[in-house]
Amino acid sequence: ANLTITPDPISVSEGQNFSIKCISDVSNYDEVYWNTSAGIKIYQKFYTARRSAAGAESVLTVETATREWNGTYHCIFRYKKSYSVATKDVMVHPLPLEPDIMVDPLEATVPCKGSRHFRCCIEEDEDYKVTFQVDSLFFLAEKEVNGKQVCYKHSFSASSVSWCPKKLDIFCHFTNAANNSVRSSAMKINLVPGEKIMCRDPTIGVGEPGKVIQKLCQFSDVPGSPAGPTGGTVTYKCVGSHWEVKKNDCISAPIHSLLQLAKALIKSPCQDTKLPTYLKDLSVSTGKVKHEVSSFPGSLGAIINILDLLSTVPTQVNSEMMTNILSTVNTILSKPMLSTWKVSQRQPTNQSSQLLDSVERFSRALWSEDSTFLSINQTNVQMRSMIIKPGHPKPYKQSFVFSDSDLWGNVAIEKCELGSLPWGSSVVTVAFPTLKTILTQDSQGKNVANSLVMTTTVSHNITMPFQISMTFKNINPSGGEPQCVFWNFSLANHTGGWDSSGCEVRRVDGDSVSCICDHLTSFSILMSPDSPYPGSLLEILLDIISYIGLCFSILSLAACLVVEAVVWKSVTKNRTSYMRHVCIVNIAASLLVADIWFIVAAAIHDHFYPLNNTACVAATFFIHFFYLSVFFWMLTLGLMLFYRLVFILHDTSKSIQKTIAFSLGYGCPLVISVITVGATQPQEVYTRKNACWLNWEDTKALLAFVIPALIIVVVNMTITVVVISKILRPSIGDKPSKQEKSSLFQISKSIGVLTPLLGLTWGFGLATVFQGSNAVFHIIFTLLNAFQGLFILLFGCLWDQKVQETLLKKFSLSRWSSQHSKSTSLGSSTPVFSMSSPISRRFNNLFGKT
Repeated sequence: ANLTITPDPISVSEGQNFSIKCISDVSNYDEVYWNTSAGIKIYQKFYTARRSAAGAESVLTVETATREWNGTYHCIFRYKKSYSVATKDVMVHPLPLEPDIMVDPLEATVPCKGSRHFRCCIEEDEDYKVTFQVDSLFFLAEKEVNGKQVCYKHSFSASSVSWCPKKLDIFCHFTNAANNSVRSSAMKINLVPGEKIMCRDPTIGVGEPGKVIQKLCQFSDVPGSPAGPTGGTVTYKCVGSHWEVKKNDCISAPIHSLLQLAKALIKSPCQDTKLPTYLKDLSVSTGKVKHEVSSFPGSLGAIINILDLLSTVPTQVNSEMMTNILSTVNTILSKPMLSTWKVSQRQPTNQSSQLLDSVERFSRALWSEDSTFLSINQTNVQMRSMIIKPGHPKPYKQSFVFSDSDLWGNVAIEKCELGSLPWGSSVVTVAFPTLKTILTQDSQGKNVANSLVMTTTVSHNITMPFQISMTFKNINPSGGEPQCVFWNFSLANHTGGWDSSGCEVRRVDGDSVSCICDHLTSFSILMSPDSPYPGSLLEILLDIISYIGLCFSILSLAACLVVEAVVWKSVTKNRTSYMRHVCIVNIAASLLVADIWFIVAAAIHDHFYPLNNTACVAATFFIHFFYLSVFFWMLTLGLMLFYRLVFILHDTSKSIQKTIAFSLGYGCPLVISVITVGATQPQEVYTRKNACWLNWEDTKALLAFVIPALIIVVVNMTITVVVISKILRPSIGDKPSKQEKSSLFQISKSIGVLTPLLGLTWGFGLATVFQGSNAVFHIIFTLLNAFQGLFILLFGCLWDQKVQETLLKKFSLSRWSSQHSKSTSLGSSTPVFSMSSPISRRFNNLFGKT
């Protein structure tokens, strides 16, 4: 095979992105991967590979280049008996990243006639040109080397600013040999009259009473802070004439060093091979400095951030890696740490929820080739896991006992629940005895956890009903009625909270409580990025409404098409009526096919795991296409109605109208659907991981359905308003009272006809798109749209007087039809419009009035 690689030389600076494309003229390769010149494999998340009719290609993409990416890279296609290799050199020029530039001060007060030194420091001595920016002026910096730390200074004089008082930002710019620049974070300066300043300190600076400022810890002299260069910040407040420490978030030197290494590791080309060694170092270092960690919330927060960063790296975690992870977790969840946790929980981010989320991500990646069961025991955390092996699955039953805390718990999953999991899947439970006192209380502060916290994860997404049973020791049986809850990470603006949805108490027996939880799916996923939580009462109600409504809709739409076929010749004798029925038939046909594909997707979702990717992509494409077709045919009908009512004296041929209608009804949806699948499927982010529908989390592909649908709903609502305004115009010869009654009836009837045909009910979907939307909107939206087929049959088809008369004649009821016609003409209100105007004739032809 012949390989071609990106021809242009790649020369970038740190922090910039680059990509290398490698193309093969042969598509039947066995494997494609990238290596460094030292033979080290590049981590697979950095490159993609795909086949095409012309061959195959692989693209290496780096979002944030570091010096570690400097070197030669080999693109390797492996075939059965041979290899093809292409080589590319990458030059990465040194340039500090913005987070690595330490500025001092972060914020400061300067007297109007005073001055202040500013500095920007980095931990490397490279040949950079550094300038300070004050408003639109630039000043060259002075360089000062202090060991490994290099600082650039500028003396700012307030007299150089045209007026005072004033607030301004100062930046420093680093420019490298490749003439690329990076700007530091802002140093915020507040110029004030000198007589207002009360607090003065040579290290902290000056400030007026009540002023609160932050400084980086390495530029502060905080009593009792960890020795040596540290990370984090310290907050001061000017009280009287002295600065007082309000908050100390300093990080000890060893932990700060590990945090910097973790940030570098997640950008490394070989991060998966470096991770095991790093996790071991983290475990050892945390154990050595646990006294400092327990004394300073900043160090505790740094370790949580490290675990959070690293949990995004591995695709597989072995038992040794998991042991080191839980060893670190055991240290920071020990009882001496609890007082530090109370301080850290005042942070805007919920660090206990962040820690729990990180452990769950590591657990989902756990894999063991040798053992079916794994067990790890620490004082403050225990783990049990089972790997699904070929053959008959065994039930998952695990027990946890913490003698120091006098707590125990059991978890059980029956083997019938595990039968759908693929070979190699892992089921992992991690139990924490001290986390119950750390995780935030509920929003009212009334309920607190009263037992072990146990988290159970499965390495593959579960897409079918799944049941898990748990038993907990209740440490305070007399403390009130027990409630089975889970930690919902999406609550409280994604900081997490306790939630009882989908969980219920099965039995309370003395000091033990048995719980059962389950997980299901819902119909309103079609419009809402955030589904109701699996197993909740709302979701079960939406499921029932959805499936009953779908059955009625499919039968109704089929009946509508049959009725249209029977009465077609009789009801399409004029051009307007013909186009109206063309639109109705295509709306009904598209909605019928879309509903059928929705059921197919549900079947794939419920009965095939892991999801069959090809079938799921096909189902998603056709659901997307046909539901869009429904909307665009509704738009076609709305535009035709608008055209007939507004341009009364203008007319076009039937063939032109049909061409426009079919182009709009099927052409636009096809273009949108094809672009969506073409843009997202090569990266395999077209569908959701746990459902056959457009992806939301990774690509926001769902917007390719939501945006056109809601635009069409808005347009059709506008057209409906135009129709109503036309109805409200007085007809010639009508008396005011008669006209008012007639208008009210006409408006009511027009809304009844137009709502299902123009898709106005989908307007409720707008409310469900927003996160945390009220359950009422989900219920109304599901109720109206699940039964849309029935509404189209009733209001769009059977309510048409021409259709009624034709059906009566077809079934040899001509006498009854004649009597019915007479009684209707004598007893009913006037038609939708009075017959005395051209507008009336247009509208009545559109909606079946003779």
